Amino acid sequence: MFQATKAYVVNGQPVWGLMRPKVEPDPTDQVFLMTAAGQHRLDLISSVFYQTPELWDVIAQVNNILDPLMGAAQGSTLRIPLKSRLANLGLLNRNS
Repeated sequence: MFQATKAYVVNGQPVWGLMRPKVEPDPTDQVFLMTAAGQHRLDLISSVFYQTPELWDVIAQVNNILDPLMGAAQGSTLRIPLKSRLANLGLLNRNS
């Protein structure tokens, strides 16, 4: 069953399945200032920048946010990868 499924090691444990490539911070990333309360939800920020809430995990990765439910605090800044960079990585092909 797992012969064709790629295996990864996460925290020393094998994980089978599909994992998207990790998106690293880049100098071309946009900087987004969290100015209003309630704006901290990563799915809402993803919707604004990518027209889909499905890329919230990319924003979390780039900003080292371990708990996406906490989001980011008002007054903090987030790095937002350019849409063109995500397209080059093949990440916009799934729902955008």
